[in-house]
Amino acid sequence: MTINHDTDALIFDMDGTMWDAVDTYAEIWNMAFVREGIERRITRNDLLALIGTPIDDIMRHFVQADQVEHLLETIAELVITELPRLGGKLYEGVQDGIAQLAKHYKLFMLSNCDELELPIFVRYAGIESYITDTLAYGNTRLHKAENIRLLAEKHHLRHPVYIGDTDGDCREAHRAGIPFVWMSYGFGTTDNAELQFDNFTDMTKYFIKLQPTNK
Repeated sequence: MTINHDTDALIFDMDGTMWDAVDTYAEIWNMAFVREGIERRITRNDLLALIGTPIDDIMRHFVQADQVEHLLETIAELVITELPRLGGKLYEGVQDGIAQLAKHYKLFMLSNCDELELPIFVRYAGIESYITDTLAYGNTRLHKAENIRLLAEKHHLRHPVYIGDTDGDCREAHRAGIPFVWMSYGFGTTDNAELQFDNFTDMTKYFIKLQPTNK
C-alpha cells in the first residue's frame, strides 16, 4: 500500500495520537469502582498496558465478567461530566494542524473508546468544525477495520489513510486495506507503517505538501 496524491481522507485515532488523557481515564474508572463498591484501583500504567483495546475488553482485565456491563454504564455517566472537566493533554500542533488539513482533506476520528468520548474530545480540542464524522467501538461494537470500512462506505472515501500510534492500529488499517501512518510519540510501536512522524506538525506539513489532486 502506498500514500500518494490520490489520498482523499485522513482518519485519526484519538489516544496517543491527538492527546494523552490516560490519567483522566484512570481517575474516572477509579471513581466508578468507588461508586459501585468495587475494591479495585488502577493506575496510569495499568491502562497504558492495554491502551487501544476495546473498552469492554480492557474492563475484563480488572473486574469479573458479570460486573462489566453495569460498570461501563457507570463510567459512561462519569465520562459525560468528568472528561470535559478534567480533559487531557493535547499534543503540540494538533489544533493548528487539524485546521490546516481540513482545507485539503476530509477529516475523521475513529477509536476503540465508548460512543461518548470522541464527541467530547472534538469539543474539548476546539476542532468540531473540522471533523466530518466520528466513529467508535462503542457505536458499533466492531473493531477498527470494520469501522474504517463503514466510514469509507458512508462518506464515499476512495483512498483514506489511518493515522495512529500502535501496532494494533497498523494491523487494523491494513486489514481494512488502507495505509497506516505511525505517530511515534504515542503509546505503542510498529515496524509496518507506510509512514512515520515524530510530531503532529511534521505530519501536517507532509500531507499539505502532498495536496490531493481529486479535490
